[in-house]
Amino acid sequence: MAVTTRDQLQKAPSAGLIPGTERAFWYFLRISGLLLVVLAFGHLFITHYVNVPSQTVFDWVANRWANPLWRTFDLLLLFSAVWHGIIGLRMIATDLVNNPRGRQIAYGVLWVIGAVFSVMGTVTIFTFDEEAAANNTGPLSGKLWIGDIIGYSLFVFAAVIYIAVILLAVWVIQNLRNDQVPVYNGDTGQYAWILHRATGAGIVFFLLVHIIDIMLIGLGSDVYNHTVSFYANWFIIPMEIFLVGAVIYHSLNGLRVIMINFTESGPVKEAKAFWWVLAGTILLTIPSGIVILIHEL
Repeated sequence: MAVTTRDQLQKAPSAGLIPGTERAFWYFLRISGLLLVVLAFGHLFITHYVNVPSQTVFDWVANRWANPLWRTFDLLLLFSAVWHGIIGLRMIATDLVNNPRGRQIAYGVLWVIGAVFSVMGTVTIFTFDEEAAANNTGPLSGKLWIGDIIGYSLFVFAAVIYIAVILLAVWVIQNLRNDQVPVYNGDTGQYAWILHRATGAGIVFFLLVHIIDIMLIGLGSDVYNHTVSFYANWFIIPMEIFLVGAVIYHSLNGLRVIMINFTESGPVKEAKAFWWVLAGTILLTIPSGIVILIHEL
């Protein structure tokens, strides 16, 4: 869900001042964001509180997809998450890519990625053949190297997150020691904005990898279970906890943005609400972190 700065919110408090297509995107991000609070939190609760990622093996997914309601749930989650993320990345591209031609190319790439992954996910959900996959009779069954590619990509993603967190912490500490304002010379709304975009971009990347690894379930239970086993690796576990925190923060801050956009008192309470979002993120992430550490280590 894209977030504007406090000054922008005060100057353009409603979608009525946003022209054409941008207004449609503005509404879509907020509507899909509300839907994702239910869908994403529900999915997160099942996979990271009741269970842990390494336990979502072939039999677990097969039992889930035996129920048409769960397939429908996952389809809604797929489309709302993919396109919420793609349009969110489009907002980031709008801000960061100054060249008009380069910006249009970035938009085009994002639309293609969104379409491809939507089709891939839909085909996986509705063409899943439990018997064939369980018996490993597919043409790519036994090809564990496919799972290795996905698994090692998680190591790269985790390493990038860890390095970025360390570098950011060092930079902030150095700025504070020199009496300089770190990150942004502004109010809390700007911190909320950069955290929202950073968590959103990270979630989208993991989502695309997750769609690919879910596709492997159709190749055979052996390939899929091999891929899922990577989530129990000690190096990946902190990333999983960071991911839970990112989803929670992005969801809670999205609700904060909706409050700012659609209530009269929202802009006045935005700073206080940001601290509530941070507190809520920490409090809701801790139980999942404990569950993951107990079961994965």
